[in-house]
Amino acid sequence: MAETAQWKEELDTYGSIQKMLILEGNINDLQMLSAGEKRGELVRLDEYLHIYLRSRGYQTIVFYNRIDGFYNYFDETGEMVDAFYGQAEEQRIKKPDIQTAMNTIRKAVAKQGDSTAVILQMAGQLVKSPENLDTEEVEYLSTLMLAANDATTGRAKNARGWVNNILFLMTNRVQELPAWFYRYTPNCKVLTVDHPREKMRRQIIASYKKFSDWNAVEEKAREKLIHHLVGKTDGFTCMELCSILELCEGHTFREAEEKICAYRHGRKENPWEELGQERLSNLPEELSKDVIGQPKAVQAVADVVIRAATGMTGLQHSSGNRPRGVLLFAGPTGTGKTELAKSLARVIFGAESAMIRFDMSEYSQAHSDQRLLGAPPGYVGYDAGGELTNAVRAHPFSILLFDEIEKANANILDKFLQILDDGRMTDSKGETVYFSESIIIFTSNLGLAHTLPDGSREMLVDSSASIEELEDTIISQLHKSWRPEFLNRIGENIIIFDFIHREQAELILDKQIRQICENLYEQKQIRISVPKESGIYRSLLDSCGRNLEFGGRGIGNVVEHDFITPLSREIAKGNIQPGSNIVLKELHREDHQKSIVYEVNSGGVAEDGCR
Repeated sequence: MAETAQWKEELDTYGSIQKMLILEGNINDLQMLSAGEKRGELVRLDEYLHIYLRSRGYQTIVFYNRIDGFYNYFDETGEMVDAFYGQAEEQRIKKPDIQTAMNTIRKAVAKQGDSTAVILQMAGQLVKSPENLDTEEVEYLSTLMLAANDATTGRAKNARGWVNNILFLMTNRVQELPAWFYRYTPNCKVLTVDHPREKMRRQIIASYKKFSDWNAVEEKAREKLIHHLVGKTDGFTCMELCSILELCEGHTFREAEEKICAYRHGRKENPWEELGQERLSNLPEELSKDVIGQPKAVQAVADVVIRAATGMTGLQHSSGNRPRGVLLFAGPTGTGKTELAKSLARVIFGAESAMIRFDMSEYSQAHSDQRLLGAPPGYVGYDAGGELTNAVRAHPFSILLFDEIEKANANILDKFLQILDDGRMTDSKGETVYFSESIIIFTSNLGLAHTLPDGSREMLVDSSASIEELEDTIISQLHKSWRPEFLNRIGENIIIFDFIHREQAELILDKQIRQICENLYEQKQIRISVPKESGIYRSLLDSCGRNLEFGGRGIGNVVEHDFITPLSREIAKGNIQPGSNIVLKELHREDHQKSIVYEVNSGGVAEDGCR
């Protein structure tokens, strides 16, 4: 049995008390009947209201909109509209103007005769703008307010023999009407028609038995599959859900899930489905090509991706919309945290641009959460939406990198609790964004040092510490700095990056030199060779060893200053021409500048090649 929606419970409560009810929200969706001959059937909201009001004993039920005037398509005799006009003591008009229609409604509900209910559809269209009403629009709404005040009781076909004459206004958003109309009217109550909840979606999916493997799956396993689909359809309307299920006739549960995902995100191809067994098994090696010296971190990340790609993420949780993975990268600066996120984006989604980065130092102010999720109604930037919600809506398959999360305002961390739990966030415009196909990565430099009373910083751990000691120190500091409910949602996916040591520095140096040489050849057809026994290579390696405090960034700074800059100076002077084969020898300092000594290798590529 499906649970009763809150608005329906409120309708039962306030329908016998109030004279005017405003229905807003998901008003264009189908509603499930809970009583009568059509019990369990899905019908439009106008038909639902007609059946509901008839069951409460109302004798006259009419609908109104600006296009059709007064009507009731569910009354086959057509007598209800005639009775309505008779109650108002007015002559029937096929399409009255708005003010005439409002006056007729006021007269009909004020007369103590047969019980009367009037349902105004598209009520928000009665006015152009709630903030700038013209004189005629004020009169329309004022007449409706007077109608609610004047409404009396009418004879009803129920045990009590009478009910209140009542007005219903249906609008997509109650804000389409001016606030004074619905906030300060004692006879008015606003009811929000929500999207179908979990039990309702479960009933709809469970009643659809046209999956090709429905009978092939054991009942207990089938219940789990249904539960999974219910989670995947969070936020769907009944109409959307029914339409998708019709498309799934003759398909398996798994294929139904793919169709649901395609509908939600607007993409037929799911990058997660394209990660085959071979790519997953080679994932640690693939990631290690970009991130050097972090084997433990790379393996931990690879495990998270493998769980995500095989559908094993969050099986212990009830929500089917949790992110594919949630990771916290912590450790010294320049150790490959951002580079590993970029590598994941390339491997999973095919492009580094699939990594969406947010520098959390830009979100340290009290109202920074409005930048991420959008400003509330009435504030500047409301129509623009939030930076995070807009990005995920446009790119649902992505790596979301929140860099230096410790610098974000505490309000933002509170917002993340819902994202990490339910995989969704409702922005300021009331639109829900889902994070179910993304990986969320936080980075932090917390735990390495603390600030002393005099403002100086004292290191808690240095590069001589083992990775186990580093992990213990950082994780301990994280638990002191952050609330447990935030860290609990990350769980065991706190990944500590080790310091860069000299042996890793040499590998990183080789990689950067190789990339420079390859790019230089592609752009200018200049071949560069840097033999390991050369003086320039030894000089670069020594300088890198003295800059390990800054990790890979320190190595990059050395390469830029001692390698790229003097090399570019020679190219700019015309000393090195396109098509040249150059072997670098030494690095000299002259007049506060460093210069390179090289020779042209006329015999082709040097033995060491382009490294």
